[in-house]
Amino acid sequence: MKTIILSLTFVFLLAGNGMAQSANSPTTESTQKSETVKLKVTGLTCAGCASHLYKVLKETKGVVDNSVEYPGDIAVIDYDPKKTQPEQLIAAIEEKTSYKAELLKPNNDE
Repeated sequence: MKTIILSLTFVFLLAGNGMAQSANSPTTESTQKSETVKLKVTGLTCAGCASHLYKVLKETKGVVDNSVEYPGDIAVIDYDPKKTQPEQLIAAIEEKTSYKAELLKPNNDE
């Protein structure tokens, strides 16, 4: 009986390991090149505003990942350039929220 239980446990472990590998294997979407843009956002008055903006960006077409810094009022957005562009991201922010956004000039120190 112990042999059967050990055998079944081993089979489940192998099956689970195979599932984990397939779930973590790279897909075409995750291996595509994304670009990053930094935006200065005005109108954020609290962490709740930053959370709201994060959710809006997360739901915006072409956004791969984003973070919103408050205080600091900076949105860092990773996006798929085949699906969206910085101008469209700014337009989405201004249409879906009361905040204003503009491109941050790249800093030579980075």
